[in-house]
Amino acid sequence: MNVGQDAALSLSAVYTCVSLVSDAVAALPIDTVRTVGDTRKPVSGPAWLSQPNPFDTPFDFWQKVMTSLLTDGNAFVRVFRGGNGKVVAVLPLDPRTVRVELTEDGSGVLYKVADVTLFARDVIHVKGFATANSLRGLSPLENARQTIGAGLATEQFAAKFFRDGAALSGVIVHPGVPKPQEIALMSRLVNKTFKGASNAHAVGVLTGGSEFKPISVTPEQAQFLETQRFNRLAIAGIFRVPAYMLDPTTASSWGSGVEEQHNWFVTQTLMPWLVRIEQAFSAILPAGQSLRFNVNARLRVKTAERYQAYRTGIEAGFLSVDEVRALEDREPLPGGKGQTYGVNSNPGG
Repeated sequence: MNVGQDAALSLSAVYTCVSLVSDAVAALPIDTVRTVGDTRKPVSGPAWLSQPNPFDTPFDFWQKVMTSLLTDGNAFVRVFRGGNGKVVAVLPLDPRTVRVELTEDGSGVLYKVADVTLFARDVIHVKGFATANSLRGLSPLENARQTIGAGLATEQFAAKFFRDGAALSGVIVHPGVPKPQEIALMSRLVNKTFKGASNAHAVGVLTGGSEFKPISVTPEQAQFLETQRFNRLAIAGIFRVPAYMLDPTTASSWGSGVEEQHNWFVTQTLMPWLVRIEQAFSAILPAGQSLRFNVNARLRVKTAERYQAYRTGIEAGFLSVDEVRALEDREPLPGGKGQTYGVNSNPGG
């Protein structure tokens, strides 16, 4: 089977996984922070964060970055700078058009897009899972081509079966040897009397010792549904998407159910991608600043539990208020009020 990017995305399970992860990342708020000592102080972000380029909204931009990573294993973003050297725009590139090559002395890399050569400072390259000494990340679609190909083959076979297959609802068994014209007449009478929704559940009478025997060929009998379900779960595993997101009938077998699987989706599926993106894009920020996706937007259901854990740490004396505020990307309390440790410390200062 041809498992190129366009063909793979035509498979519903692949499209669902890619859109789920890319939309989840694109919807997250993004903060710019400066690390000062042990604390992280929010600072005003660069203009390109709110308007990456003339063609994309922030949501569109991050969705394209994630789609490239999930399909090609690489995301390439062209960096445009103004006369003062500051970044003024960032534009996603089609990873299929980008070649990565070592410089002549082997100390760096060059990016070739068509007949244009770009230097490392002009391109942000986010790699997915990669092997040692690899200049590019591995394509999830390429490495899962057998599973995705099986899914495409199953869908094509099912479509052909229902389009071209001849499935009889039943047969009339005659005890004798009827003549061809008698067979044709009986067939017409049965179809006219019982075929169609308006004739459903009508009472039939067969004469001459004839007997009607129903024939049923269901998708389950043809293994369509089971095969497609198995394939969808296999593809969910490739993208590390919890099975319930693709198949609502899948029951949870661990944790406390869907809520724990949702948190697993954030920590095990989204976070590795987010860290890769944060580290790559922080390189074009001013020194000391970094990019941070606010995953609390996806974990709002856990906010009360998180705050309770902070309170426990403060009251037990192993966390200060300022340390808690740093975890929430907030500035320390003025006058050093939040730097003390002790049992029953007042979180409000």
